[in-house]
Order: sequence, then structure tokens, then C-alpha cells
Amino acid sequence: MARKRFRRIKIKFDEMRTTWGLAYADDHLIVLDPRMTDATMLEVAAHEVAHVVCPYLEEEAVELLGRHIGDVLTRLGFRRIEEH
Repeated sequence: MARKRFRRIKIKFDEMRTTWGLAYADDHLIVLDPRMTDATMLEVAAHEVAHVVCPYLEEEAVELLGRHIGDVLTRLGFRRIEEH
């Protein structure tokens, strides 16, 4: 399998009405609502990144990845250091 070139995912913050996050795989962009708690932010960010990096995954797999990665990062002590 050919190795893909690393491409940094752009992050934007926007207060949304009906969702905590959105992913735009073609634009390599995620949009996050800044009003989330730190733990929720980690889970949602991981979820949206999974959509960008692996757009072929089923939603159930993306949900599972988001929950596990968010949980591990939270338990490791990752938190926001500045407000957006």
C-alpha cells in the first residue's frame, strides 16, 4: 500500500445549532463548536478527524474511534489551553 503524504487538517470554530462538529474530507477541514466541554471536544475532534482521514469508514466505526480516542486523551490529561 502506498504511503499517503501527511496533510495537516484545518480546524475552524463556529457555534452551530444542531451538531458539535462537521468534517469536510475534500477540503481537509473540521469545524468544531467551541462551547463543548474539554472531554467532549476531544471526542468530537477525533470523530471528525476520522471522517477526514478515513472517509470510507462506516459511521459506527467513526463513532467508536471518536469515543476511544477521546477517552484515552482525556485520561492522559489533555485539555484546552486557550479559548477559541
